[in-house]
Amino acid sequence: MQGFILHTQRVRDEDLIVRILSCTHLYTLYRFYGARHSIIHLGNKIDFVIEQDLREIGKLREPIHLAFQWECESNKRYYWQQYLKLLNQHLRDVNRLDSFYFDHLQKGAKYLQKEEPKRCILNLYARLLDFEGRKNPLSSCLVCERELEEEIVLGRGVVCGHKGCLQGEVFNKVHIKQWLDSRGEFLEDEEVEKLWNLLKLGL
Repeated sequence: MQGFILHTQRVRDEDLIVRILSCTHLYTLYRFYGARHSIIHLGNKIDFVIEQDLREIGKLREPIHLAFQWECESNKRYYWQQYLKLLNQHLRDVNRLDSFYFDHLQKGAKYLQKEEPKRCILNLYARLLDFEGRKNPLSSCLVCERELEEEIVLGRGVVCGHKGCLQGEVFNKVHIKQWLDSRGEFLEDEEVEKLWNLLKLGL
C-alpha cells in the first residue's frame, strides 16, 4: 500500500502517531520508535503495511520511502509540507476518501519537479477548490450580493467581495478567474505572494 504522510505526532519517548493519506482512506497508525526513522516525516510518500489490532489502532510496518527528485531542494520541500499540513487540517474528520486526493498529491509532486513551488501549490489549491465544488464564480459580493467590479477582495476559502464590503487584500478579478481555471501562469508575483498568505489561513 502507498500513501502520503500528512501528520506525525510524538508519543511517549520515540513512538509516533502517523496520519497517512492512501488512495481510498486516511489512516491513523502507530509506529514504535518512529522518531528514529528519517523516512517518517511530513510530506513523504511511502510504501507500507498495516498490522491490524482489534484492541488498538493499526500499526505502521515496513515503511519504504518513495522519494521524489526535488526532495533535496529545501525550498520545494518547505512549500510541499505546508500544503500537506493544511490538507491534514482540512480533512481532519475524514476516514474514507475519494481517490482524487491521492491522485491530486501524486500529480502535484510531479508538477513540483518542474514548476516554481509557490505557484505550483497555488495551482493545486485551485484544482482542489474545483473538485470540492468550492470554485468561486466571482460573480457577486458575499456581503451585499451585488455584481463584482474589476478589483475584488478575497478572504479565506476564496470568498470574495467589494473593497468597501470586505477587509483584505485586493486582487484583479480577471487574474483570479484565470487562476481558478487552472491558468495560474497569468498571476503577477505580488498576487502569488498575497494568495499564498491567504492560503496559509486554511483550505
